[in-house]
Amino acid sequence: MKMIKTIIVLYLSLIIFGCGTAVTKPPAKKEEAAPQEASVQSEKTPNPEGLRHFMDGQVMMNQGDFAMAIIEFQQAVELDPSVGAIHTSIAECYWNLGKPDMAEKHLKKALKLDSKDELALQMLADQYILQKNYMAAQNPFEQLHALKPDEVKYIIALAELEKLKQNYSESLKLYQDAFDLEPSRPELLETAGRLALQMKDIDQAQSIFKRLTELDPNRPQYMGMYIDLVMNTKNYQEGIDFIKKLNAEYGESLDRMAQMGLLLYQVGEKAEALKLLKSAVENSPENPNYYFSLFDLYMNSNDNENASKIADQLVINFPEDWRGYYSRSLVFIDEKKPEEVVTLLGSVSDTFKKIFSIQYLLGLGHNQLKQFEEAKKYFLRALSIRPNSPNVLHSMAILYDEVEEWKKSDEIYIRLIKSDSTDAQAFNNYAYSLVEREHNLEKALTMAKKAITLDPDNPSYLDTIGWIYFKLNDNNKARKYIEASVKIKGDNAIVLEHLGDVFMKIQEVDNALDYYQRALDLDKKNVRLIKKVSPE
Repeated sequence: MKMIKTIIVLYLSLIIFGCGTAVTKPPAKKEEAAPQEASVQSEKTPNPEGLRHFMDGQVMMNQGDFAMAIIEFQQAVELDPSVGAIHTSIAECYWNLGKPDMAEKHLKKALKLDSKDELALQMLADQYILQKNYMAAQNPFEQLHALKPDEVKYIIALAELEKLKQNYSESLKLYQDAFDLEPSRPELLETAGRLALQMKDIDQAQSIFKRLTELDPNRPQYMGMYIDLVMNTKNYQEGIDFIKKLNAEYGESLDRMAQMGLLLYQVGEKAEALKLLKSAVENSPENPNYYFSLFDLYMNSNDNENASKIADQLVINFPEDWRGYYSRSLVFIDEKKPEEVVTLLGSVSDTFKKIFSIQYLLGLGHNQLKQFEEAKKYFLRALSIRPNSPNVLHSMAILYDEVEEWKKSDEIYIRLIKSDSTDAQAFNNYAYSLVEREHNLEKALTMAKKAITLDPDNPSYLDTIGWIYFKLNDNNKARKYIEASVKIKGDNAIVLEHLGDVFMKIQEVDNALDYYQRALDLDKKNVRLIKKVSPE
């Protein structure tokens, strides 16, 4: 066993020097020396029989005969009852025999004899961890940390226990303390940064990953995470200045060139941004990340032609990377070509069956083609990867509305609202689902009001509440909200048709026909609109 030599040394040292703290005594007078010396010598001499039993126990434990080892150790305890190392050995035997309660009992006896017995504390803490009794493990680890405050492994153990208790701020602090003691281990600081992200403390996460980048400027993961956080906080100039500083100290690199391109794009220097990213792609054609960055810039610029070219290169050059297929599908979706999405992703859906984005986009493609059974199949695949994905749940609820499986759609809307009381889309879509089937309009109105409260300028939500008022025969409010929706976004055929219906109901026929025509211009094959425009 690993601990045998340590335990033997402990045994001998405890017998020779005692369990407590050594106390320096003044020298005895000469006339008293003889009896005192005899007494001390007696105390320091280990019981030979006890030592023999202890050594025999260690041999048996090493051979795996734990039951016989315990018998030997117990005899050693009877002869040397104040030696905690014997109890520690007994505890190890009981643990190997699958008797954790007895092991714990003897470890506590060892600690009663010496509360600073590091080995006993370590064994007790480890046993609690193996039993997943994390709360009990806290105390021995705290004692170990107090004994050896500079021992990083104990700080990490406490940090992990705090993480299990979801006390992320304390865990983060402990990981930073561990890193300060061992700055050669950047993974400790990285863990602190990821805890900051988990806490949604973006400023602290940004500061930590900036520090990591300074420590290792050529590690692209740290730089990438830092720039992502800069983008999130929109501190673009800070990022630009930081990259310039690194370039001045260490020289330029392709990674920093690409990141600078992303930042310059955000501050309006689009030509320079594209130049940098194109240069990164040309100088390192084997790195797909530069292609993705350039793709994002083209998509943000609504340059679908060049975005398509980059995505095609990704698919051809990196066929094993799902992101290329995903990127090409994003262009198809933007161009309203769901059949292309289905063709492209259908051929790789099984290859990337564990990739959420592939399964979800494939579900969206089938849904837009009204291939509802296939859409459900891929939405369910996506949910198996991310069971609580709001995007998938919203899409599935809309699908169930389409196929009039109202019970299922209602269940999803209620689930979404319960999990997030600020999900305005869930409130709105639930309201619209109810009004479209003309069911429980008062409840629909309550839901729509909640959506409007959360997002008062959303044109879809304004249309929904206006449409509910239309169904409730409150034509003034219906007109008010739907006109507000059209004013914000006037290119939605359904909303324009709704406003036409309001005008028709209040007998403003010319206005009604005007809005029907505008709707038909956007949805030229809509039979219902064709009839409304030419009622005769």
